[in-house]
Amino acid sequence: MSTRKTNTKNARNIILEVSTQLFAKHGFDGVTMRQIATESGFSMPSIYHHFGNKEDLFKAVEEEMYSAHAANLLHQINADASPEDRLNKFLFAMFERLDSNPDYLKLLQRNLVDGWEENQAFLVEMSLQNVVNELRLLLNQYSPGKGDGITPVAIFSMILGFVTMTPVIRHLKNSIPVSQDDPLQRSIFVAAVMDFIKSSRH
Repeated sequence: MSTRKTNTKNARNIILEVSTQLFAKHGFDGVTMRQIATESGFSMPSIYHHFGNKEDLFKAVEEEMYSAHAANLLHQINADASPEDRLNKFLFAMFERLDSNPDYLKLLQRNLVDGWEENQAFLVEMSLQNVVNELRLLLNQYSPGKGDGITPVAIFSMILGFVTMTPVIRHLKNSIPVSQDDPLQRSIFVAAVMDFIKSSRH
């Protein structure tokens, strides 16, 4: 641990940063507090002082990542623009977060499939519920009744599914080359999601 890094970030943030990388790579069960201590350069008593136990630390990592993502999505949903423009900005913001932060994507994917129901409920409470509530309102402004059905959940599923499948799509025979970093492809997929929303308007 360099002196410069220690001076520019407090201990809690350094521990969170290191823990995020380890949990994203190995999952909750695959990481020990001793590993976190070794990688962060802080003693185990120091880590326990800041976070109590491994589960509290894991939830602190998730809270940090999910709350920041939720705040950005809510900002796009409530921007001063037309409902259609706000939907577009919301979709791009989702893609941007998932594309630009691999640790966030891995943690989210693990949370969705690991079967830890209490932690999944924590994800909903921490960020997803508020975003879905506001997205429902926005969809109803865009097209009355649109937010009352499955559309909000379908939007999340389509985007997460596309980003998750991108590495596999590259290996399909006769498929169009796909890159998460290509702004044009991102625009095309956002347009496809918007077409899905429009196609089932009341």
